[in-house]
Amino acid sequence: MYEQATGDNHFLADVQRLRATAQAMMASGAEPVGLLQAAMSAEIACVLRYSLIAISADGLENEWVATECAAQAADERDHMTRLAARITELGGKPDYYAAGLATRHMAPEAAKGCLPRLFAENLAAEQCVIELYRELSGHFAGHDPKTQALLNEIMADEEAHTSDMEDLLTTQLI
Repeated sequence: MYEQATGDNHFLADVQRLRATAQAMMASGAEPVGLLQAAMSAEIACVLRYSLIAISADGLENEWVATECAAQAADERDHMTRLAARITELGGKPDYYAAGLATRHMAPEAAKGCLPRLFAENLAAEQCVIELYRELSGHFAGHDPKTQALLNEIMADEEAHTSDMEDLLTTQLI
């Protein structure tokens, strides 16, 4: 499982808050659009986080950091786009603002010299996102197979991201 958010891991705190919001929405019988919006907001947080690390001083000085984080950001952007398309198909309007994300406030220079910690935080947040997708997939099972399939595809990508980060933590960042 993933760690609990600390005062310094705003990324994980954002993802945990979005997961809790989705859980409350599922419990209250919320519409699918709202649930997908929570997932899309988590993807927005991921795009911001990985993009900022890619352009940080460490990202600019280390090609593998920039490459890996840029690739992760591109994958998360694709997830965001696919979720937005599904929200639109269901008659909703995607909210790209995702108000309240503390991740927005991480300056690129804040990443300098902290790559092992940042990637450990990324790993914890990705694990939380996987749990969010697992719960959402279960919620849509049996009554919206198209949304469930989308969530399962994205969850598989997130599991690959987790594996990549575990590899980076044990090979590149030790």
